[in-house]
Amino acid sequence: MKKNGKIMCPSSKAQIGAQLLGVRQEDGTVAILPQPLRIDESFIEKANEHAHAEQRFRFTNKCIASGCAQWTGERCGVADRVISLLEYLPINEDIIACAIRPQCRWFLQSGKQACQACPFVITETTEDEWLLSEQTHPTLQEMIVFRK
Repeated sequence: MKKNGKIMCPSSKAQIGAQLLGVRQEDGTVAILPQPLRIDESFIEKANEHAHAEQRFRFTNKCIASGCAQWTGERCGVADRVISLLEYLPINEDIIACAIRPQCRWFLQSGKQACQACPFVITETTEDEWLLSEQTHPTLQEMIVFRK
């Protein structure tokens, strides 16, 4: 399913060109959709009405590598940080189905471990979630990634 040789970022911003990859569940994990859905300006406006869309949804878009603040020079720093915290996550040995896996930056960089951690990544959290994680799980707080 590699599209035009593009490597995809699985934690992109809600913007034109992005696709909806997953929806945040009540337990805080992300349910990955069977197929990413194209989003348009109308969806982005509606999704941002009450809070940042990235607090409730995960989006995918072309990986911009060195154009991204999370790029370490050779790798995606988000994937590396998340995988370093796998021991603290209630992971499942089976990985979920994912339509972008063949071109996913995290999977291409880190394999199955990236897929095991993926449902636990929220692109943007609320201030209350940040403060709660600081009190209850200071190590897991490192997982929270803010993209400006």
